[in-house]
Amino acid sequence: MEFRTKLVIKRKNKKAWLAYAGLVITASSLLLVFIPSLSDYIAHVFGTGIVIVVIGAVIARGDVATYGLSEEVLEVSIRGIRLGQQLYPLQRISAIEFDVQAYEGLYVNDGAMISGSNSDGMTNGLTFEADGKKHNVGFFLENKLHVQQLGLVFNEFYEHHIPFVERNRHTRTYLFQNLSPQELVAFRQRYGYH
Repeated sequence: MEFRTKLVIKRKNKKAWLAYAGLVITASSLLLVFIPSLSDYIAHVFGTGIVIVVIGAVIARGDVATYGLSEEVLEVSIRGIRLGQQLYPLQRISAIEFDVQAYEGLYVNDGAMISGSNSDGMTNGLTFEADGKKHNVGFFLENKLHVQQLGLVFNEFYEHHIPFVERNRHTRTYLFQNLSPQELVAFRQRYGYH
């Protein structure tokens, strides 16, 4: 089994700098609360910041995201991990850790927003060490089927006792599940871990 997806990369739209500046101005208006002599200006600075954000977003044609999908591909299988054209055989890899958070369109409420939101599928990460170098990449999950494909690779890793860690943010998971101590014992027995 093989899992294949696009890498997530940091990027900047140079036309979006005005929108970012507007965010800074809007946030700085909150600092005026601590300066009593300037409290009359809070609404004006906040409003100006919002207007600048909107103008910046229009100039950037709505493209203000700081990350996006790369043309390079991530492949994970029992043979190894491929980042773009570079293949790292599993024998040369250590400290493999997957942070699987959400696929595109999944409703998530992580406390950052009161009402939650739909994920863009780009908040997942993979870290590993190969040839003395640490690699840290983001990867895209398109839908539930894509997650299941990754789960089949994880299953092969467990069956072959390949050391790796899977997480959802800071919580250790096993085939995407947060297991109780009793369930963990059964899981370890199922895969032959002692």
